[in-house]
Amino acid sequence: MYIHNSPLTMNQREIASALQVWNRAAVSLLDIRHNLISPEQALKRYRLPAAAFLYTSGGKAEIRLNDTAYRVERFGLFHAGKEAKLTIMPECDWLEYYIILYKAVEPTSSRAEYLRLLDLVNPFRQQYGFAPVNPVFFSEELRKMYERWKGPDPLNLFYGKAAFYRFVYEVYEELEQGNISILEPDVIAMAVRYLNEHYGEDVSIQDMCEGLGISYSHFHRSFKKQTGKSPQEYLIQTRLLAAQRFLADPGLTIREVAGYCGFQDERNFQRLFFKYNGVSPNAYRENTPLRVRGETVVNQITFPYNEEDLISFEEIKGKGATYMFKEIRNKAVFAAALSLMLLLSACGKAPASTNVTEKATAAASQAEEQADKETRTISTVMGDVEVPANPKRVACYTWAGDLLALGITPVISNDVELPIMEEALSGTEMSWFNDPEEIMAADPDLIIIRDKDKYESYSKIAPTLLVEYNTPLEERIRFFGEVFGVEEKASEVLDSFHSKVERYTQDFKDKGIYGKSIVIMFYNESAPYIYGDDYGFGGQVLYNLLGFQVTDKVQKEMIDSGEGFKEVSWEVAGDYLNADYIQIGEESLSQPDLLKDNQVWNSIEAVKNNQVITYSRDYDRKSLYVLDKIVDYYHEQFMKLEEPSSH
Repeated sequence: MYIHNSPLTMNQREIASALQVWNRAAVSLLDIRHNLISPEQALKRYRLPAAAFLYTSGGKAEIRLNDTAYRVERFGLFHAGKEAKLTIMPECDWLEYYIILYKAVEPTSSRAEYLRLLDLVNPFRQQYGFAPVNPVFFSEELRKMYERWKGPDPLNLFYGKAAFYRFVYEVYEELEQGNISILEPDVIAMAVRYLNEHYGEDVSIQDMCEGLGISYSHFHRSFKKQTGKSPQEYLIQTRLLAAQRFLADPGLTIREVAGYCGFQDERNFQRLFFKYNGVSPNAYRENTPLRVRGETVVNQITFPYNEEDLISFEEIKGKGATYMFKEIRNKAVFAAALSLMLLLSACGKAPASTNVTEKATAAASQAEEQADKETRTISTVMGDVEVPANPKRVACYTWAGDLLALGITPVISNDVELPIMEEALSGTEMSWFNDPEEIMAADPDLIIIRDKDKYESYSKIAPTLLVEYNTPLEERIRFFGEVFGVEEKASEVLDSFHSKVERYTQDFKDKGIYGKSIVIMFYNESAPYIYGDDYGFGGQVLYNLLGFQVTDKVQKEMIDSGEGFKEVSWEVAGDYLNADYIQIGEESLSQPDLLKDNQVWNSIEAVKNNQVITYSRDYDRKSLYVLDKIVDYYHEQFMKLEEPSSH
């Protein structure tokens, strides 16, 4: 796991400097404390009155120093500076711990040299944790120190101070030898805590990953393994849990509750609340027993993993509906909030398994975790984006057909509504990508969109790639091949598609169709609309792939002008429809009354010569899967028409 470099990372020179500081400082032992606690007696956010060493033994626990969480399996030795907030949360029946509080002041002599060394490294402010190589020494030494410290006579107190130096010596000896297992910050516990405390803000999962120094895919997998939910699911459910509690207060409107809890708007809140709870917020409020609407319920709101930080409802309510949370402005704010601090970057080794099956399972799990850690950096129009090496849950707007051609099925896409793709996307959820919370609920590990104005909101959920609508086919497919690590497959599907196009154009040449002009028209009962070469409705295929020509009038007024399409009156429609072929929306021809008695339409040469083909909105995309189907659709239609030379 990659962690941002910390200013506290020490090499051998810095360890030596730290020892010189210890050697020169005037150190006073202030107190030695000992306790045995159960999970119900957890110590929470205790502000250390002085610099301190903490030693834990007896079993698993979560140790937090400020906002950095560490996971302890058996033994743990920690250090933190004055004013650090300490939390000890046992995950075993009983956890034993010792705290040594001490104070270091400037020496009376060699003060300049002391301050110079202190500028290099300040060992009294450092924060770190590791599993000691020699826990027996620390357990026994601390036991004797505590027993003697309880006796108030000068000899016992002097023993404590002498033993403290021996204790510090052992700490630095283990650090210097480098055989210890550094306790990495438990980034998932830190992320859970952050979500619990900031659920009402515009939380960015992507920024969380960057602030925690972990790849999105590895973070996602680890989060789900540790909590049972994906980060997106956890955030949504935390918001909904808070909403349930706020709904207990009849003085708040549904809109205010939605805003308090971080939902984009009231409509999104209503939809998600119903999805997860089976009732609307109003119905939930009406069915909430009056006995739970009292001040004792709503005055303080607690969340999992966050029992010690109670939110004062009255404080929130008194400052208005828009007060509750402030928006996170940038990644630096988040990074600062997490306060990631490490002493060393080495990782401890897991104990060897004695069972063959366990070893195989562990190896497979490690391989999977390693794969999840792997990412690739993709250059996009929005800059470099780090994406999972093996995305498994892709949210895709418009380009699902490109992914299908590469053997990738998105979990959510707007392309589900297209009939030609309905079967291929039978397991894909439908979305128009108007609601970020809806996409978040789909739990994607990669998002692909086409509209730049949506990039910011979706990039907060997961790694997001912007592929704009005017991106050429070849460029898109090779880009997606790079993204998903299937470059060879991308080349194969492009070669296959181009081979099909070549076969069809040869058929058109043999029939005398190739190179003829065609106009794309749609009719909506009031006036015809004429379209250019890249405004949908098959223009890209007809003009750019199958060799049909644009008329001069369409070229000048729709393409060169940049307008793309134009509404024309029937009085001048004949000037625009003067082409060898006309394409018209099939719905127009399926309703005879629309054009049957239209004199202008019936006077057009292509109509009189039966040189009219149709276009179906079933094919209204320009992704590769659809283009492959539409060239088949066009080929079949043109081959059924009489050859132009027969007229």
